[in-house]
Amino acid sequence: MKAKTINGRTPNEIQKDLDECKSQGFIPTLAIIILTHKKDAEALRSIFGEQGIEIFGITSPQKFSEDGITEEDILVMLLDINPDHFKIVLNEYEGSSAYQAGYNAGISGKTAFANPGFIISPLDFRVSNDELIKGLTNAAGHDTLIAGGGSGDPADFSGVVFTKDESSTGGLLALIIDRDKVAISGLAVSGWKPVGTTKKITKSEGSWAFTIDHEPAMHVIQRFLGKDIVRANSEGSGFIPTDLGYPLQFERASGNAIMKPALFFNPAEQSVMIAGGVNEGDQFRFSLPPDFDVIDKVVESTRDSKRKEMPDADVLMVFPV
Repeated sequence: MKAKTINGRTPNEIQKDLDECKSQGFIPTLAIIILTHKKDAEALRSIFGEQGIEIFGITSPQKFSEDGITEEDILVMLLDINPDHFKIVLNEYEGSSAYQAGYNAGISGKTAFANPGFIISPLDFRVSNDELIKGLTNAAGHDTLIAGGGSGDPADFSGVVFTKDESSTGGLLALIIDRDKVAISGLAVSGWKPVGTTKKITKSEGSWAFTIDHEPAMHVIQRFLGKDIVRANSEGSGFIPTDLGYPLQFERASGNAIMKPALFFNPAEQSVMIAGGVNEGDQFRFSLPPDFDVIDKVVESTRDSKRKEMPDADVLMVFPV
C-alpha cells in the first residue's frame, strides 16, 4: 500500500493535485479528508466520488501534516489500499442514539470482516462517546481495536462528516479495516495537564450536571475558573455558552482520562451541560492548557510509536481532536 498527502485552500487546488498524482501513475482508492470549512464538503464529494474514490471526510479547525499543524484549509491523505480490505459506514444519530450508532457500526464491521478494526470520527458534542464505544464493542467485541477522534469545531459546535455518497451534521463515521489483511495500531496523546483535587458529579441528568460535590455545578466551575467565563446571553434562550477553553478530565476505569468540555450554563438551575454526557459518581479534575511545545510532543510521540511498534507502517495518521 502506498500513501500520498495533498493539501490546498480550495477544492479546485485539491482537484489539480489529485490529477497530478494520477498522471504520475498513483491511483488512489481511498481519500481521508480533513477540512476547515464544511461548505467545501460537497465539492470534494463530487471531485472524488466521480472518480470512484471512497471518502472518509471530517471537519476540524486544526490539521496535522508531516510538518505539524498545517494552515491549509483542506488536507487529504490518498491511499491505494485494496477496496476489498476496507469499508466505510456513516450512521446518523437522528432518530437513534449514540449507542445504537456505535452498535450498527460494529455489526457492519463484523458482517464485513472476521477481524475488523475501526477508525472512527463522531460528530455531535452533546452525545455520549462512552455510550457510542459501548455500543460498538458490544457488537464487534470488547477486544476490538478502535482509534480516531471527534469531528467538528467546539467553538460553535458545527461540522460535517461525509463519504462519497452522503454527509451528516450529527452521526458516526467509521472506516472499518480488515485486520487480517491490514495491520493497524492506535495511540492516545494529550498535552492537557490535570490540576487541583478530584471533583465528583453528585447530581446529573443526561448531559447536565446539577451539583458537584453537592454544590451547584455552575458555582463550582466559576469558583475555580473565574466568573469571566460567563458572557452575556443575547439569544434569550436561558442557556449561556461557557466560553470555557479548558476541558474537564474525567476519570475512566482504565486509568486514562477522557476530555469533556463544559458547553452551556443554565443560570436558572445553576447547572452545566457537559459534552458527551455525565453520570452521578463521575469524577474529574480541571485542566491547564498544553505547553507551547505540545505539537512537537504529539508528532514525536506518534513517530516514536511507529518506530517501536510498526516500523514498516505505510501510513501515520494524527487526529487533532
